[in-house]
Amino acid sequence: MYIARLICSDEDCADEIVAEGRTLEELETLACECGCGLQLIGWPDRIDDPAGEVVVVRLGRRPPPADLAA
Repeated sequence: MYIARLICSDEDCADEIVAEGRTLEELETLACECGCGLQLIGWPDRIDDPAGEVVVVRLGRRPPPADLAA
């Protein structure tokens, strides 16, 4: 689950929301109430739920699976 801060792509609206999605692609498909697309601008500064867990996501190439590395 991803939680992100998004802003409306329409400069006249500039509505900002916090939304969650199962994938990054799901977050990229969200639309503002005005009908314009939302752009991801960042991640929340902290987790409000003390039971939550911070997961570090590293983008880039993954190493090959162990059975293919040999």
